[in-house]
Amino acid sequence: MTDTQTPPVSVDLMRTLDEKHMATSLAFEAMHTAGVFVVDGAPLTQPDGSIDRGRVIAAVTQSMGRIPELGKRLMPSPLGLTAPAWVPDEDYDIAEHVHFADGTDDLTPESIKRLAGVNRPPLARNKPLWDMTVTRLNDGDIACGFRLHHVVGDAKWAFDSLTLVTDPDPVPEPMPETTPVRAPRTSLTIPVHAAVAWVKEQPSVKAGWAEYWRKPIVKRAKRMGGRNTRFVKEWVIRRKNLRESYLPPTTVTFFSLDASTSARAAAKLRGSLNDLLVAAAMRAVDDDDLGIDVFVPVSRRTKHDRQIRNHVLLTRVHGAAGVELPELVPEVRRQVVAFSRGTEIEAMPEGRAIGYATIVPWADHRRYLAGAEVRNLIALPASDPRDEFSVFASTYEGVLNVTVAGRAELDVQGSADRLQRLLEDLAANRKAAA
Repeated sequence: MTDTQTPPVSVDLMRTLDEKHMATSLAFEAMHTAGVFVVDGAPLTQPDGSIDRGRVIAAVTQSMGRIPELGKRLMPSPLGLTAPAWVPDEDYDIAEHVHFADGTDDLTPESIKRLAGVNRPPLARNKPLWDMTVTRLNDGDIACGFRLHHVVGDAKWAFDSLTLVTDPDPVPEPMPETTPVRAPRTSLTIPVHAAVAWVKEQPSVKAGWAEYWRKPIVKRAKRMGGRNTRFVKEWVIRRKNLRESYLPPTTVTFFSLDASTSARAAAKLRGSLNDLLVAAAMRAVDDDDLGIDVFVPVSRRTKHDRQIRNHVLLTRVHGAAGVELPELVPEVRRQVVAFSRGTEIEAMPEGRAIGYATIVPWADHRRYLAGAEVRNLIALPASDPRDEFSVFASTYEGVLNVTVAGRAELDVQGSADRLQRLLEDLAANRKAAA
């Protein structure tokens, strides 16, 4: 092969803000995101009812090939001079990322983590950070569980990717052509690529000089030192058995509601569906004299912005003790809108922080994965395992799928049941009023 035919080198530096999700083995494992596609099993099974593994692998290869980012791995920078870089994995084989479960299962709150692949060992750091677990369900459908590490992309990025890997009709669209790229031969080139890319971004020498010194040199040195001393952190984790404290067992459950009815009920209370979800989460747990706080993700992503993998900020929303849902929804709305617009509001007191809550809409119309109709999509909260109660909701074909997670030592199912009743009663009251 001549030099003109050699694919160009691709180096995409991870944002330093995303490094916190890779700082230790505990942080890395905690930031595995997961979900389950339930698809029509008929197109993907053999006459005896077993999964046609060859067809599934071929179909997943076709679908996942539409997202080049899924074929990249992280390459550490020498001596921690920069953040790790995303580079093409030249040994990438999609089949190695697809696992087939033995036997059959049911789609239930008790099985959702198993179907999503959450119980599998953590993703390999030196490989593309995703995998899929395929399970035949007892009703004939197939559960396609997926795991994706948070550093690959935030929820909005992931849901945009779900649209890319699925189709609006049963005939899969052809995989788009991509420009071949390759990883650098050695990690020594990563700082060079980073420096060249940074210089190109600066409008002038003066602006570049000011931008470089905008961040304290001590902070840069500490960040570099942290990259080179992670083995010390891992020793402390093992020595003090911190895994048990930082990664406690969790309970995950889910339920479904009519999306449009819930959205209209939220609008009647002068809030969005997201505001209603946050407020209802506050009222689903035991109240506190100091009030309840919930973290709410606010996306900074534009419609076609996929260059920044994680583009979300968190705001802490406070709900005062004893405030009922009709008053709490507009208050949540006020705080979230103020944060989104950068508007200053009075300092809010801090209550008991229970976790986070958000909703990410997906598809209004039916989608197909590998030619099989997508029946349902259930996404698990990407929350700190130590959280008391976190809520993630998505919409598909007019259905609001709500998934909650929390520490197993708590009555997560009881709180989830209260959350469901709150939302159902609100929708029923709105119908009665109409």
